[in-house]
Amino acid sequence: MSNTDEIAPISTDGMKIPDFVCFCLYLLFEFPSIICSIFVLSHLLFTRELRRALCNHVIILLIIINLIVQLTNIPWILNYYRLVRVRPATHIFCIIWIFTDEGLYITTTIFFAWATVERHILIFHDRWVSTRIKRRFIHYFPIGFLSLYCLCYSLIVIIFPPCKNIFDYTQVVCGYPLCYYENATVALWDVVVNDMIPTVIIILCSVTLFGRVLYQKKRIRQPIRWRKHRKMAIQLLSISCLYLILYIPKLLLEFAYRSGVSECIGANFMVYAKFFSYCGNFLFPFVCGGSLPNLKAKIKNIFPCWRRQARAIAPEIFHMHQKVEDRFVKGPVIVR
Repeated sequence: MSNTDEIAPISTDGMKIPDFVCFCLYLLFEFPSIICSIFVLSHLLFTRELRRALCNHVIILLIIINLIVQLTNIPWILNYYRLVRVRPATHIFCIIWIFTDEGLYITTTIFFAWATVERHILIFHDRWVSTRIKRRFIHYFPIGFLSLYCLCYSLIVIIFPPCKNIFDYTQVVCGYPLCYYENATVALWDVVVNDMIPTVIIILCSVTLFGRVLYQKKRIRQPIRWRKHRKMAIQLLSISCLYLILYIPKLLLEFAYRSGVSECIGANFMVYAKFFSYCGNFLFPFVCGGSLPNLKAKIKNIFPCWRRQARAIAPEIFHMHQKVEDRFVKGPVIVR
């Protein structure tokens, strides 16, 4: 999939998203999302228990990648909507912009697909990562391998392609698709390996995880520490819903176009699908933060005005009659 013409406010059968509307909507969500990303990332990195938890390693990488996109790609898109031109209009800038748009999108999709697989391992097969050697092969090696693949793919296709890219400085993300995608084999590889397979993995693993969670709740006697793993399941399912709602419609249309379907079919819907696909970058840190333990308490500590003042409860003393051997004895009783 090529995102190089992502969310371009092109006119299709007279329909167009105004540049000013695009600018205002993105700007409205940009700053709160950046603040949330920094806060959630710092909470994960500076809380020793969360930093060492295997389930958070891929999430930390995804938040870092998402923050890079928020600090680079989104401001460049905002600048385009403000000027209705690419600035600066240079070859190097377009390559960097396409890398942050296309390369980091591919990396995010692949990493999240692996996160859905790893959740099953950590929740239901935690013995697979019970030793240091097992963690190296089951946890750290896949992360390193996927990182190397995404880097090599981006270098070959985006940074150093064996052909000449032609950029259009009047369209967002420099407009023209990468020249390497004119090769049918590369285009098919990109759609199938970088998009369809990770998406299918996300769907299957999320659905099966949800089913196993429901099944697990019915089998309470099964030897699994459900309270410990509940947050991991909720976090993954929340991110999966966000991804599927925002990205699947656009992905299915692009796959249909690659398969030979005319781009006139669903073109109006595609304009909006491309535009709102970036909402995933804005909402992702909020979804991650909502599933982190003790985050709400930390926010209350940072903002004292949110704290609820506890009422001081003092012991109350009153007298009551106690019957002892048919005699009444008065005495103070302290009730707390």
